[in-house]
Amino acid sequence: MKRIVLFTISVLLLMSCRTAGVDEGPKLYAVSADGKIGFVNDQGEFLIEPRFGRAMPFSEGLAAIQVDMKWGYIDEQGNTVIEPQFDFAGTFSEGLADVRIGMRWGFIDRRGKIVIEPQYFASRGFSEGLAAVKSGDYWGCVDKKGKMVIEPVYQLPVTFIEGRGGFFDGEKWGYLDKSGDSVIPARFSLIGVFAEGLAPVALQGKWGFINREGRIVVEPRFDFAGPFGDGLAPVRIGQKWGFIDTKGDMAIEAEFDVAYVFLEEMAAVRVGDEWGYINTSGEMVIEPQFAFPGHFSGGIAAVWETPQDRILIDKSGNVVWRPEPSEE
Repeated sequence: MKRIVLFTISVLLLMSCRTAGVDEGPKLYAVSADGKIGFVNDQGEFLIEPRFGRAMPFSEGLAAIQVDMKWGYIDEQGNTVIEPQFDFAGTFSEGLADVRIGMRWGFIDRRGKIVIEPQYFASRGFSEGLAAVKSGDYWGCVDKKGKMVIEPVYQLPVTFIEGRGGFFDGEKWGYLDKSGDSVIPARFSLIGVFAEGLAPVALQGKWGFINREGRIVVEPRFDFAGPFGDGLAPVRIGQKWGFIDTKGDMAIEAEFDVAYVFLEEMAAVRVGDEWGYINTSGEMVIEPQFAFPGHFSGGIAAVWETPQDRILIDKSGNVVWRPEPSEE
């Protein structure tokens, strides 16, 4: 289970990074006020007033929202463009979004038209022209026409990033190409996703990095490693985290209790029980003070001052939005 969780987290993080800068126009951020979800801009001003039960982030100009237990989509002006009708809805990626009707998942286009009939037990969004879907007990991949390009024979979803999709054969991990061929055979005890041409992999209890051909370019010597971002990758040495460059040299010394991947030249790091942010030079630009961090998107990050209190900050650590105190 630990292997599954770690790989899933790395995939979701990289996917969120890829979609974070897709939209044109103002960035909008989902926030909760008086028990409803609305959207603010990077100044903390409500552009879409809180009126939804739940909501997903904007992607490709649309956001999934829940109204009266059904999901639909709004545009960046808050107009309903796809009426709430689905039992669940995901974010748009490459022009399509996965939606659930009853207990089956399919895909719709931006007009709300079903282009792949709901028939799968689970699904993931499109990435590089393919989407992971669960048929029966196993996962495969379909193209945008619904054709099963990679047969459902895998225990876990296969998501493609930089032309490679990690797969688990029940014992070891490897990578497929988009034809479904095992181009990097399953020989690793755990893997991460490709970013900037490299992927972290574990061999005999140590982590290093391989290129897209499967050749080891950074020898396994770390106790854990995450994907590259802004030319740097987080690695753990003993109980401390630092960052290496693409040659495997230490760029930021291992002095943090936990470190996350760089996004927009900012990385969340934990010192003791509190999180702050460093820049690519290793300078602490936002002092550790938060209970939990988020990643930066459009210069804004959601962070938790306490496990219950979520706010938005900019890259200087200034609060751009904080919920109004509830009236007693």
